[in-house]
Amino acid sequence: MGHTLSVVRRPREQGFSLTELLIVIMIMGLLIGFTLSQMDIFDKAKVQNAETQLNQIKIHLEMYRTDNGSFPPSGALSALVSNPGAEVAPRWKPYMKELPKDPWGNDYRYLNPGTHGKEVDVYSVGADKLEGTDDDIGSWRLER
Repeated sequence: MGHTLSVVRRPREQGFSLTELLIVIMIMGLLIGFTLSQMDIFDKAKVQNAETQLNQIKIHLEMYRTDNGSFPPSGALSALVSNPGAEVAPRWKPYMKELPKDPWGNDYRYLNPGTHGKEVDVYSVGADKLEGTDDDIGSWRLER
């Protein structure tokens, strides 16, 4: 009678090896880094868009002043799109079709006189939507 030895094999334990886990963590880190760098590019594009719009508004304000002898009163950017009245703007004409919103959906702000050493200030409150914070983008930054 022959005896056969049977080898009992235990199933391989379930789970991932340390090498597999490290590879997955490294891939996740690369993906997160790429995503964050793309977000930074997107944020910079919004700032550049706001600066371009501010320059356009400033040009139209200068045209308004040339025609009417002074800038519109503080807070009255709407004078670029609708007539504020003959006593304020005797030679008014439409300077802009409409006032743009900043890239974050806010109205641009306007002060006359300006508070940053300029005749007037035009600015966006930026992404945080709070006035007076570091992300504000103003015409005074563009004239350096």
